[in-house]
Amino acid sequence: MYLGKTIQQIRKSKGLNQAILARGIMSRSNLSRFEGGKYFPGYDKLILLLDKLEMSLEELLFLHQDLTQPVKRTLHLTLVEAGNRYEFERVRGLSYECHALYEETGTEAFYHLYLLGQGFLLQHHQEDQIRRLSEIADYIKPYLLGVETWYLYEFKLLNNFLFTLNSEDAIFFGQRAVREFDKYHFLAESKTIQQHLLQNISRICLDERNYEKSLFFLKKALPSADKTNLLYDKIVTLIYYEITVICLKISKDTAKLISYLGILKALDFMDSYQAMLNLCRKHLQVGLPLE
Repeated sequence: MYLGKTIQQIRKSKGLNQAILARGIMSRSNLSRFEGGKYFPGYDKLILLLDKLEMSLEELLFLHQDLTQPVKRTLHLTLVEAGNRYEFERVRGLSYECHALYEETGTEAFYHLYLLGQGFLLQHHQEDQIRRLSEIADYIKPYLLGVETWYLYEFKLLNNFLFTLNSEDAIFFGQRAVREFDKYHFLAESKTIQQHLLQNISRICLDERNYEKSLFFLKKALPSADKTNLLYDKIVTLIYYEITVICLKISKDTAKLISYLGILKALDFMDSYQAMLNLCRKHLQVGLPLE
């Protein structure tokens, strides 16, 4: 992959000459050779160049590929979009496309995208090549167990396929995720992934009335919610937390819960507001004044 030309374009757009960019990293002549396609520096030096350019490797690759995303990410986003719009035939076609790419390349991620599409169809009673969610779970669980060290991809994968797992498996893998998250505490992206995953597992625990485990995951999710600056996610996490502590009789006060529900309503998240009200009715024995 010839990245030197892209580095040159970024350098020039920022008004830097070769001597300034190369200083402390490599000789100016080596930078010139790199930009000319006659030399490729070690990865450590490339990262130092990117740091001086205030550029991430992901952004560099995005620019290098003429502002197009990698195929896997494009397919994933398109699949999610089609699912959100309930475009079942489009989901089916994308699922087949991902399977074909898996057979062509052997890249596991394409097969995971195929399973994601098939899982969406199953959830909406549009069964296709896979007939039961348990078939998907039986593939995903060994994959997650077989990875010695989890990376961001594995956390995303677990979150994407939680709907195929029973509560026992979701809790098991969620507890492993909690242990593995620590090494990523400095990455901004990991905070959002962590918060969403833990929030979703806590909801599974709530649905099973396993309030102790719900509280365990919510206590891990709340600090991440504070750091993601995603207001909606933080409010939902706090609503789950208030329901859980009331059910565990740790608190009898519904004032905070009512306040958080009021915020959802004030922000016009009416579908979410109604869904949270229904959740309260399911778990709480007390009525809420705003009903």
